[in-house]
Amino acid sequence: MTTTSQSTARLAVDGGPPVRDPTRPWPRWPEPAPGAEHNLAQVLHSGRWAISSPAVDGAELFERRFARDFARYVGSRHCVPVDHGSSALVVALEALRLPFGSTVLVPALTWTASATAALRAGLVPVLVDVDPLTGCVGPDQLDTSVDARAVVAVHWASVMADVPALVAAADRHGMAVVEDAAQAHGGTWEGRQAGSMGRLGCFSFQHGKVLSGGEGGAVVTDDDELAPVLEELRADSRRYRRDSTPRGELDLEESASVQGANFCMSEFNAAVLCAQLTRLDAQHAVRNANYALLTELLADVPGVRLLQPPPRQTRMSIYEGTIIFDELPPGRTNADVAAALTAELGKRCYVTDEPLHRSVLLRPWTKPVLAPLAERFVELHRDRRYPNTERLADRSVQTHHSTFLGGERDMHDVAEAIAKVLTVR
Repeated sequence: MTTTSQSTARLAVDGGPPVRDPTRPWPRWPEPAPGAEHNLAQVLHSGRWAISSPAVDGAELFERRFARDFARYVGSRHCVPVDHGSSALVVALEALRLPFGSTVLVPALTWTASATAALRAGLVPVLVDVDPLTGCVGPDQLDTSVDARAVVAVHWASVMADVPALVAAADRHGMAVVEDAAQAHGGTWEGRQAGSMGRLGCFSFQHGKVLSGGEGGAVVTDDDELAPVLEELRADSRRYRRDSTPRGELDLEESASVQGANFCMSEFNAAVLCAQLTRLDAQHAVRNANYALLTELLADVPGVRLLQPPPRQTRMSIYEGTIIFDELPPGRTNADVAAALTAELGKRCYVTDEPLHRSVLLRPWTKPVLAPLAERFVELHRDRRYPNTERLADRSVQTHHSTFLGGERDMHDVAEAIAKVLTVR
């Protein structure tokens, strides 16, 4: 891959010519699906902009339609849409009805919401290290010394946690498994969809996700008893009516078996998601083919590789392409490499989110209302170490999944840029 011109050229970040012609655009994201504009217009003129709007003749809520469509897609019996992926995690953990202050295991290599959701649910997140090959928590990372009652299994970047193995191990210790599938819509493990293997599965539909409604989230489950509880937790103690909704009345009834809050999804977000879901599998096919090609192109570049799925992962859902460097160029950090790749490609490359044990976003002691939980959080994290998380975070560079929605020439550009950044001194 390395050429003589590369070895003698200057990096674009240092003023040299970039690998990629700056006039060549990358695929844009989000990419509106056919039907999205029509759905939005329907909502706009329907008189029903929210789940709490009065029923009118012939106007089914898009929120109800999306819940049905997404449950079918994931292969779960129930889907409860919410306003954000963070809210999905909150209501999922609340639905378990664990005692206040119970501990929940959360991988250190994830976005802060995976941990702050536990605090919002009155629980204490305990950070654990991840598998060195996948970046996900596995059975070997379950910490049984803290009497955890649940584990949040995060599917990270483009690979999946071994949820069946986690469930088997967690069951022995009385832990529930909550899948955080915010980065894994449509990924499969031995044919089973991400989100469908734990007791509850949580999704985000935020702007950058592979299935985006701008904002939004959902919880899926096969548990017939948990589903109505989830509905109440996200709609101020109300759940869907069990009969048809008369004109002028709400689709919600005040069932009130548990006190809830308002985490309801907007009809506008739901309308967009109904359209976007129809394109998801086709987009997976494009991204996965390009990911496989880039994997091949990097095979001859020493010391660098793309994060690869475990053998039992039967389909990838690529949220971020993760480039792992066995050794970084002398004198450069992965942030330096990310900046150099960005300059070569005209496409943002970046380091992964700061691991939670180093993140300024996870500081529960800054909120007085969390004081009892924060004290326990600090106590439980004295002298903890996360070597696998540290190595992955410090040796990887990522790029958004839209990078892989282009063509073969785009993958050749990425591979050439990586080789150049590793070669040019």
